[in-house]
Amino acid sequence: MADVQPPTPQQNGVSSALIDRPTHPVFILSYVANLVIVTANAATFVFADWVAWLAEHGEVNATYHEEMPGRVIQYGVFAALVARIFLGQSIDRYGVRRVWLVMSTLALCGLGIFASLTTLSPLLYVGRILFATGLAGMFTSGMFHIQWCVTDNRRTEFIALLGSSGFVGMMLGPQLADFLRWVCPDRAVFFPAVFQMAFVLILIYVVCVILVTRHMPAPQKKSARPTLIKLTRMYWPGWVMLVSMVMGVVFTVPSLYLVRFNQHENFGGIATYWTTYAITAFLFRIRTAALSRRVGRYRLILLGLVAQGLGLWAIVPVTEWWHLLFSAILCGFGHAFLFPSIVSLGSGTFPPEYRGSGTNLTLGFLDLGAGLSAPLLGRIIDVGDSGVDGFRTMFMVAGTVPLAVATLWFFLKCRLTDTEVGGGN
Repeated sequence: MADVQPPTPQQNGVSSALIDRPTHPVFILSYVANLVIVTANAATFVFADWVAWLAEHGEVNATYHEEMPGRVIQYGVFAALVARIFLGQSIDRYGVRRVWLVMSTLALCGLGIFASLTTLSPLLYVGRILFATGLAGMFTSGMFHIQWCVTDNRRTEFIALLGSSGFVGMMLGPQLADFLRWVCPDRAVFFPAVFQMAFVLILIYVVCVILVTRHMPAPQKKSARPTLIKLTRMYWPGWVMLVSMVMGVVFTVPSLYLVRFNQHENFGGIATYWTTYAITAFLFRIRTAALSRRVGRYRLILLGLVAQGLGLWAIVPVTEWWHLLFSAILCGFGHAFLFPSIVSLGSGTFPPEYRGSGTNLTLGFLDLGAGLSAPLLGRIIDVGDSGVDGFRTMFMVAGTVPLAVATLWFFLKCRLTDTEVGGGN
């Protein structure tokens, strides 16, 4: 570590006007931006249903399997992971503003391809790769930016506050999609309309990004910088990376396959589930934003893992649509505790001038969990002939993963003292 010099205020981006309150204009615009991008992404939770429709009604005859959308998602995630190899260093070297806008453009291109597709084709994979890569860069840039704007001992708190907008977006996105389904009952019109709406939302997002980054100083040029591999070896966050992967697995279940389960069981759309999920997570996040400084992030992660595991298991016995609300409450509770703790712990091992790389690494492992699990979860469903037994088996297997990791986490981490407790740095 001798070759990494202590950062100067200009190098690590320490502003003379750090955000110290949620009413700061930069935080408000950041909040709106995060709300908009999550709304756009949540509207695309109909992705598996769309792929099934393309297979059944497109010009190219294709047999649909539940593994198919998972495989498309996997290609996108793996492409995003390759991009992440350069993403963190790009933020550190060129500044978050440039990277943020480039990633937004990629996402717009992906949505444009989705809106134009009427049949299965290689363009489906191209669009998903562009959209997933852009989305990964946008979320990483947003997380890096908010951590750049606040003092170290309040990073988890402000990540939590910013993330609360994401829960509102999770509620709005499926609601807007269901509204479009009601307005456009013809699915040939409905699916393009969803992607067109998401395209417009990201345009609004770009405007917010331009506004919140207009006063950020350009990072200082350095003649030699550690590679991502070297940075990872020097500042490896440890077991929290496994937790990040598990969160990716858990989130894949409702965001990709719940819409298919609901259609199979005639439960209707997914808006009610995500509204309950979002309201629960939002309320817990707002009420407990500073909880990490009282009980510690290690215990919050344990609670989050247990809640999400039980939340997925709660779907197994469902026989009526309203039974899904128990799962939504548990998973929303777990998400509220997990995400800010994971990002804060994962990126916190990196010094401020390399925190872009730390944030990128942490979110990359979340994507990795989603990418590895998406087709595997679909395969479990297909083994059950895509029937009710296949879906319920998948929910049981997926729920076991966070509960097993929670047990491991309890013995490895829960007795440690968190540096944030008591306001430490």
